[in-house]
Amino acid sequence: MICVVGFGNLLLGDDGVGIQIIQKLEERDLPNQADIIDAGTYGAILFSLIEKYNKIIIVDAFRSNQDIENIIFMKASHIIKEKEKYYFSGHDLSLFDIFSMMKSVYSEKILDNICILGIRIHKIEESLELSDDVTKSAEMAVNMITNNFLSGDESWMNH
Repeated sequence: MICVVGFGNLLLGDDGVGIQIIQKLEERDLPNQADIIDAGTYGAILFSLIEKYNKIIIVDAFRSNQDIENIIFMKASHIIKEKEKYYFSGHDLSLFDIFSMMKSVYSEKILDNICILGIRIHKIEESLELSDDVTKSAEMAVNMITNNFLSGDESWMNH
């Protein structure tokens, strides 16, 4: 079983990109082995999901001070090693805090079961709309998830 879980706040413009991607995925005909979850800003939900699913794909907005791509995809174990490079939008607990707790409770190996698909944003402001760049990235992310991750080809799991 694979779970795609989106984080974000729809009232804060680009910060809602993870939730908007989840909404677009819910409109598609997806395989039975995939569950789609809108987690809002409740990051702690990951603790209840880690034992239920073989793989978890987190979809969330991120910011960075470095010149990097607009869409990132990597395992949580890699993200935690480079936490100075990425800032994920505010949740009840940051993703880095959650991953650190999971690492201490389970093992670092459990983080290889969690992948992050991050959409780079530049600002968070009161709005119900995504900026044009983030809208394009969100469309690409929906296609990546449906055509690559949920298509039955599991080579991405070794990413």
